[in-house]
Amino acid sequence: MPEGWAAAHTRLALGVSAATVALALMLPPPDPALELALLAALIGLLGLPHGAVDHLQGRVLFAPRFGRAWPAAFAAAYVGAAALVVAAWILWPPALLAGFLALAAAHFGSEDTAAARLARPETPAGVLESTLRGVLPIGLPVTLHPAATGAHFAALLPGTDPGTMTRLLDALAPLGLAYLIGLAAYAVAAGLRGRPGLVLETAGLAAVFAVLTPLLAFALYFCVWHAPRHSLAVIAGQGETHLARGVRGFVRAAAPLTGVTLALAGAAWLLRRPPAGAETATLEVVFIGLAALTVPHVGLAAARHFVSARI
Repeated sequence: MPEGWAAAHTRLALGVSAATVALALMLPPPDPALELALLAALIGLLGLPHGAVDHLQGRVLFAPRFGRAWPAAFAAAYVGAAALVVAAWILWPPALLAGFLALAAAHFGSEDTAAARLARPETPAGVLESTLRGVLPIGLPVTLHPAATGAHFAALLPGTDPGTMTRLLDALAPLGLAYLIGLAAYAVAAGLRGRPGLVLETAGLAAVFAVLTPLLAFALYFCVWHAPRHSLAVIAGQGETHLARGVRGFVRAAAPLTGVTLALAGAAWLLRRPPAGAETATLEVVFIGLAALTVPHVGLAAARHFVSARI
């Protein structure tokens, strides 16, 4: 994307992050029901649209092979992949959770370093950088808030005792400490290389996950950092050079599938609420829904990269 767009987004995201951290330090922790409502609203309105334009990439991949039938072929592949993820959660929730966390970390690392990085991605240093950046929204809540994060993980694994999950995360504390040291070393390296933007971004996100609850910290990361960065890249990839016009076009392109996804999420919540309770149902719909959408979202990007490399 244009360098000016990336810089403007970083400044805006840092400002929102700093303001949110300051507000969180002045206010008491939110009620769990309010926290989940905020999570669902932020993810639904600000996070989902960045994946609701996957059909733009899908057209590039499917149209040459299926002609006018490409929308049906794309929809079948995309919905089929998402349905397999939901089926996997029903059959074996632990495998889905572990797989989703691993895939999400790889995806976040790739996306978050696309705009600015210290080392080339194919080098060992580049792989380490992508890993440090990708693990951040998972590793920080696990390390800094093991009890709250363990309770959320347990809610996604039917029959799991929250205390057992918290003890498991506590046992990973040495790895968490090593990760914090690695992240701090990365920030120092960025400073020594004259990359203040990366230093501020790393420090700002660390503050977000240290001060906010795990769910709200993830929502802020996903909706203020990850999704807008990807959306700007999509806009630039369409050949648009005027930001305001590009954003308007992006909103028009994302609106239909965002609406359909929200409607399906609402239906799923109504089905899950009676047996699971409102709070657990919200957590399930948000994170299992994200897992279901992440698999085709990441797979589509990988396929596009593979095709581009061959060409």
